[in-house]
Amino acid sequence: MYIQISRFSILLFLSILTSTVLSAGPVHEFLSSDGKSKTKQEEEEGRKTSPSKREIPRSEETSSPSPKIEAKVKKEKEESVASTEPSSQKSKRVQRRKKGKNKVSKKEKQEIKEKEKEKETASKKYENSLPGVSGLPPKTQYDANAQNATAELGHGKGIPVLCYHHLVGNQDPMGGYNLDPSLLEEQLKYLKSLGYQTISLDQFYQYQQGKAGSDFPARPVLLTFDDGSLTHRDVLVPLLKKYGMRASVFIYPTVISNPRYKFYLSWAQLKEALDSGVLDIGSHTVYHPKLPAMSRAEIRSQLKDSKKTLEAKTGRKIQDLAYPFGLFDVRVIEEAKAAGYRMAFTVNPGKNVPGTYAYTIHRSLVTWGMSQSRFNSILSASPPVKIQLGVPDGSWVKPGDSFPVIVEGLDPKSVAIKISGKEGIVQRKTNTEYIIRIPEFKKTTYPAMTVIGKTLAGKRSETQFLFVNRKEFKKDPD
Repeated sequence: MYIQISRFSILLFLSILTSTVLSAGPVHEFLSSDGKSKTKQEEEEGRKTSPSKREIPRSEETSSPSPKIEAKVKKEKEESVASTEPSSQKSKRVQRRKKGKNKVSKKEKQEIKEKEKEKETASKKYENSLPGVSGLPPKTQYDANAQNATAELGHGKGIPVLCYHHLVGNQDPMGGYNLDPSLLEEQLKYLKSLGYQTISLDQFYQYQQGKAGSDFPARPVLLTFDDGSLTHRDVLVPLLKKYGMRASVFIYPTVISNPRYKFYLSWAQLKEALDSGVLDIGSHTVYHPKLPAMSRAEIRSQLKDSKKTLEAKTGRKIQDLAYPFGLFDVRVIEEAKAAGYRMAFTVNPGKNVPGTYAYTIHRSLVTWGMSQSRFNSILSASPPVKIQLGVPDGSWVKPGDSFPVIVEGLDPKSVAIKISGKEGIVQRKTNTEYIIRIPEFKKTTYPAMTVIGKTLAGKRSETQFLFVNRKEFKKDPD
């Protein structure tokens, strides 16, 4: 009896001792949700997610830990418990756990190394980068003496309109939509070597209306710069003067003299740039919205208020418009006409010829690191004799809709019509008439239709149009 009581006492004492060790050690602190102290991992995670360091998106606030984190936590729990057992009772299972821990650590080191490499690579990229463009060399050199075999094809056939934005060097604020100043200079020299002459908005309008005078350049080009970057005064104006050229700027007023936007002009700086005599000015709406997503009343306000503000601030008549993001629909065109604009520019590539619709002027984006061959392809593309859509450019459509398209002046065998990269032709009725069907898209709000081919003389042709995918809107804006 005495022996049994003694054994019971010893067991009770060991039980109390073990309980005390567990409650005071790291296992309790890790497992207890009410514990005041934290594990090293929790402290590190707390620092990573501290509101003072990083603002947590709402989508992350309610998300559960990833499977990798959960697995790691589970292993650490098991290993912490195992560390409190007497060394004499360590089993092969615990040893395997330790071995497994070493493997995980190596994997983690590799993951950390990869993340650091990704971080280093990301630091070399630019804000708002354009996939497939921003990674190209910023200072591509153009050699006018080593043109492509097709360099002369199409030059002089229609007017190319080029669309630029910022002109900042490395670590630019606009990613793909910025151009290194040295590259702009390369392009200006290249244009001059090919015999191109820049024209004003007034000259372009006269040409588009079929009223170009006898002194109109044989190879005209219209240079346009959107938004109102400070570099338009500091970089663009000096280069235009140096090469005897001119350009047009499209401005949205809310960014001008706004202390939040250090890369943009003030009203005084804008006026100084315009007074240089080498710039024209047009509207880019009030605050650069996606116009087709707005109600008609909002569209009207954007177009009228911008025009009024720019005229009041600059003292110049505003007659032309550039659609923000190049987006428009039939309502936008109607409101642009009503607001008193004579022309409106898209960012749909293609040449402009007399008779090109004044409110869907084709314009090609010039982006970061653009190669000489790509730049030349914009200049040399030859427009077809005629392209006629069975629906208006800028129409609201939905997958399955079909309509005819007439294309004249291109080799029928070369004609391809793509809608946001997908096949658009469902029937070739004749050598000039095609039936087009809108394909299914995944989250494509503004599908572009591109007509490509070759002229009968073998010259490359590319012309683009824009639609609005009704399926992406829960309801029409109006």
